Amino acid sequence: MKKVKTSDGYQVCRIKKEGTYEYLADHIHYEDEIHKLMDTLEGIRFDSLILLFGIDTGAYLDQLKKCICARNLVIIFEPNRSVFKQFPAYTGNNIHLVFYNEELIKQIFDETITYKNINNIYFHAFGNYERIYKKEYDRLIEHLDWTITNAASQVHLAKRFKNIFIKNMIANMKIIEETTPIHRYINTNTDVPAIIVSGGSSLDQNIKDMLKYKDKLKDYFIITGSRTVNALVKNGIMPDMIVSVDPVDANYEMMKDHLDLNVPLAFYEYSNRYLMKDYKGEKIFISLLFSHTIKGMGHLKAVYCGGSVSHACIDIANMLGCSPILLAGQDLAHTNNKHHADSALFPYDSSIKYDTQILIKDIHGKPTATSITLDSFRRNLEYYISRYKDRSRVRFINCSYGADIKGAPHQELNELLENGSYAGKKNACLPVHELRLNPEETIGTIIEFLNEYLLRTSEGLELCQIITSENKTKSLVEVEEDDIDLQRILYILQIVNNFENHPLSRYLGGYITEFLYEMKERNEQMSAKDYDKLTSDLQYQAAFFMEYFERLYKILTEVRDTIRSTVSEFYPSHIV
Repeated sequence: MKKVKTSDGYQVCRIKKEGTYEYLADHIHYEDEIHKLMDTLEGIRFDSLILLFGIDTGAYLDQLKKCICARNLVIIFEPNRSVFKQFPAYTGNNIHLVFYNEELIKQIFDETITYKNINNIYFHAFGNYERIYKKEYDRLIEHLDWTITNAASQVHLAKRFKNIFIKNMIANMKIIEETTPIHRYINTNTDVPAIIVSGGSSLDQNIKDMLKYKDKLKDYFIITGSRTVNALVKNGIMPDMIVSVDPVDANYEMMKDHLDLNVPLAFYEYSNRYLMKDYKGEKIFISLLFSHTIKGMGHLKAVYCGGSVSHACIDIANMLGCSPILLAGQDLAHTNNKHHADSALFPYDSSIKYDTQILIKDIHGKPTATSITLDSFRRNLEYYISRYKDRSRVRFINCSYGADIKGAPHQELNELLENGSYAGKKNACLPVHELRLNPEETIGTIIEFLNEYLLRTSEGLELCQIITSENKTKSLVEVEEDDIDLQRILYILQIVNNFENHPLSRYLGGYITEFLYEMKERNEQMSAKDYDKLTSDLQYQAAFFMEYFERLYKILTEVRDTIRSTVSEFYPSHIV
């Protein structure tokens, strides 16, 4: 690497890559490169996340620092080690230089990109980096898109299921003491092969193969979701575990003819309440919420949630110690122009649009149609599998005929069933009812929390109204410490911080996710250059928090009413 003076007075890095000398930016009109970056960052908000690919000589840093504020975070990924070594790891208080590493990039994206900032991210590849380091650039963009899609799905789920999540969570408290926590089954089926049954188009062929070697299935631990229970049972194949995570009533419809099966049903707090109430078999509890909110449940385990029930099924098989884990009906594509196998269709499906949106590679490397949602599931599954690529204990095999799944090479199910020989011995999941939960007491605690913050929200709203009505114009950084308006704002901030960080606020589920996302969107109207001015402006702050408290009051009231109606249905003798 060598620094060369540009025609317009800057310096640019010249490197040798694959025998060819390359300039990392325009060595004649270097200032144009800086203008392109500044144009990209035009209009950044006060807390925008700025991701840059390439630092070169760092000539743009001074102008970059001028256009950001203290709340912005800038991360620069540098793929050239010689260039990277020219700079300290931190080039500014909120500017971080990171040497390009794919695993580190994924970690950083996971830690910095959430549903709160997905519409507030700026990305720019500086100079010639996109062309010179195309492979690295493409992978970075792929991980960035994937992370944003995952974060956006949280908002979508929150908006769609926020009310039903509350109902299911309250109703399902009633059965917790009748369940066995999932961690009781860790390594109970070490080296036992597992078949994860999903509802993709390949399932019909996979079931034919299973029936051909039905006598071999006794050695396999079969895990299925609600959709595919009927397809198995009607063919005389009894699963070893059913996993139900979908909250909607359609899940009940899929299982309504099999509520008396002697097969353990794994669920979590938000699984459909009617299915959980009526299912006669044993139940296995997976905790995503109560382990964070209820004393004595902190030891409970969650499972990997990648958007589809199959992710949970696969993680459970892995948790049990199963290997290899065979994926059946896991198409993640519209194989043969079908969104589900014929044996896994229900009337519910006629009301849903399963549109083809993109093309991806199938198991033969040929293009196959899929949707953005299914492709997101595929990426999440590949990410999960990649975490175990260096562990010899577990292998993943794709026996489906849809999307190519990295880390899970395709093999024919009939060949595996015919020739497979495994050392593990299958063990049933025996019940251990050790959990203790008083649902009435817990519900009472939630109602007390809601009532408390309805009161505090009213207090905050009243303070905002007082400030607004007095219409005083002042800067909060210039007033005395005992200034009455400063004290009012500080108290308002205390209410907000206490609420958002309160462990019981987790019970609001999708409501809190949607609320914080929308308030973040509202606050993003504040540009970085106006941050210091507006955050100290009394009237601006009062107007913002007035809207915050008005919305929050409606949410808390709706959640309380939803809980009360659910209690009336499932706990008729309980009064809240």
